[in-house]
Amino acid sequence: MYTEKNTLRETVDRGDAVIPFYIYHHYWSQYNLYLHWHNEFEIIYMEKGFSVFTVDTLPIKVSAGQCIIVNSGQLHSAHCMNNEFSQHHALLFDLNFLSGISSDYCHSKYIAPLLKGQFRLPLIVDEKSQWGSEVIREVREAIKIYDSKELGWEIGIKASLYKILSFIARENKFLIEESSTTSSINYKINIIKKSLNYIQNNYTKKIYIEDLANEVNMNPQYFCRFFKKNIGKTPVDYINQYRIEQAVKIIKTEDKNISDICFEVGFDNFSYFIRKFKQYKNCTPNKYKQLF
Repeated sequence: MYTEKNTLRETVDRGDAVIPFYIYHHYWSQYNLYLHWHNEFEIIYMEKGFSVFTVDTLPIKVSAGQCIIVNSGQLHSAHCMNNEFSQHHALLFDLNFLSGISSDYCHSKYIAPLLKGQFRLPLIVDEKSQWGSEVIREVREAIKIYDSKELGWEIGIKASLYKILSFIARENKFLIEESSTTSSINYKINIIKKSLNYIQNNYTKKIYIEDLANEVNMNPQYFCRFFKKNIGKTPVDYINQYRIEQAVKIIKTEDKNISDICFEVGFDNFSYFIRKFKQYKNCTPNKYKQLF
């Protein structure tokens, strides 16, 4: 996963897709997806096991048979618990894919408010309700269509997304954003984004807690408590994980010595880099390199 310079916006290479719709199949047992965001909407269907996702600082356990929906621009991360195996499928799509002409009734009533952030899709969808079962059935259908890519699959994907939105609309499950009730949450999220953006822009060099705290106008001690409470790990832990993810990106895409990669991503101690790499990836950097 790559992120755009000066933001935490994910900029994964989506390949040569003919439409702005992508599915990623994940099989996890020991994994931590670090905090990030992207412009696409994301529907994550948990097929087996469970994982814990955090969306805009709200942690939620997602179990088999459930979907979690990440709206455009929402901060989110995920991790496994107790080395439990989980299998899930992530459907990412640019909602503009469903946009019609400006005078189109469906666009103006449903799509445009979602694009503007006036509406949000529900966070959790469960098979226990009828509408939830219908949504999940259509998510499975979209996965099947995407993986087979038979003639006309692009139309099938678009039809599935429209059906999903229609089920949500029918049950009045769109969430209406009200600035008066979300201002404090948005303030917190903005501080988090600003903190993490600073880390991304400076991870190749020494980062001091005081610099991070100054970036968001906080006392260093209070900042550390705020960071741990809202992100679930200390600033040092997050910086280490981010650096390891950047190292992984280099290992996958470039032919460089592991020692050079270590210093390139901001570590100043090779042994410490190896230890942290094993902590997050469950193998040494050399072993990981052999896999690619």
